[in-house]
Amino acid sequence: MNQSSRWLKLDNAGKIFPATSSKHETGVFRFSCELNEPVQESVLQTALEKTLVKFPHFLYILRNGLFWYYLEPSELKPTCHEENTGVCSQLFYRNQRHLLFDVSYYHNRINLETYHALADGTGVMLFLKYLVCSYLSIVHPDTVRADLADEITPVSISSSTEDSFKKYYKKVAKKKGKKPRGVYHLTGTRTERYTVIEGLLPCSKVLALAKSYHATLTVFLCAVLILSIHQEMLLYKEKKPIVITVPVNLRQYFTSDTLRNFFGNIRVSYQFGHGPDDLQQIIRSLSESFSRELTEEHLSGIISGYMAVERNPAVKVIPLSVKNFFLKIARRSSDTGETIVVSNIGKTGLPQQILPYVHHMSVFASTTKLQACICTCGDTLSVGFSSSFEETDIQRNFFRILADMGIEPVIQSNSAAD
Repeated sequence: MNQSSRWLKLDNAGKIFPATSSKHETGVFRFSCELNEPVQESVLQTALEKTLVKFPHFLYILRNGLFWYYLEPSELKPTCHEENTGVCSQLFYRNQRHLLFDVSYYHNRINLETYHALADGTGVMLFLKYLVCSYLSIVHPDTVRADLADEITPVSISSSTEDSFKKYYKKVAKKKGKKPRGVYHLTGTRTERYTVIEGLLPCSKVLALAKSYHATLTVFLCAVLILSIHQEMLLYKEKKPIVITVPVNLRQYFTSDTLRNFFGNIRVSYQFGHGPDDLQQIIRSLSESFSRELTEEHLSGIISGYMAVERNPAVKVIPLSVKNFFLKIARRSSDTGETIVVSNIGKTGLPQQILPYVHHMSVFASTTKLQACICTCGDTLSVGFSSSFEETDIQRNFFRILADMGIEPVIQSNSAAD
């Protein structure tokens, strides 16, 4: 049987999303490419059809069995359309046959929204890159080669649908780490739709600034974010640690070509009141935490922990409805241990041929609190905040701190207050 016609078990990381998704926590992320020219709908549709030949598992739909959800091939055909919903709107509806991704456009922008059970950021970015290359090769055939898109996706379909959690699972003795207690939680006025704010920054300048502090880009921006949150903390809450969850692309540590989920979450924290509490001190503390967390041994332990429940014989025979109940509890418990999520997608790696036609790329994610997504296209660094709150003080603080350090951002937002 052809690989593209087989049903697929949800990978380990994907299992949590069907159990916990709702209208207000959609489990969706949006990857966008802003072009330097208006998008042509008919050409985008042609490019989408070509892209799906390379990414057939995006045509799978989510079904529920007695014990687990699974992905099943469908004959549904997606149609690109003008944007008509808010950012990261709901894509998964229980007991309905529907695709788990959506392609839309607005003026110069191409949007790809995807339900997280289908793929992680690496897989979605590769899909969008292929789509954009295909689109531009049709619009600009004299300067963009028709086969350019195929050069950036040399992965076979069988490799692209691999469950890499299962491949790299090995039983690792669980180490009991010291978890922060009484974590600081963000509060605010809940909104019906996500508030999104994006800052575009010159990447070379931000990198140079991070280097001056002997920090990586991720560590530097996390430290600035901690300072931004601290400016809004009430004095009596300063003893509560600020905890940042950071999704890690496991492909950087374990060889994998999968386009499905293959990431693990690490957590780093900082508690005020134990030193000078300036940017240098926060960076030093975070750098030490990242060094401890980002080792193959520790990440192997994360994979082992994820897989332990799935491999438990007793868990396998528990009905799906009961599993959903306990997964919801587990998700709520996990959420209480974090203040904010910061996801660095990294460099987009767009081919040089198409960079003259691309202004920048963006990423946003659904959230029950506040999340920052970072990606770099050419020399444009995008920091996209999505929030469930009306208040935007932390985001303002973040960009003002960078502006005071000589890096003036270009701000875009859907918030009436900005």
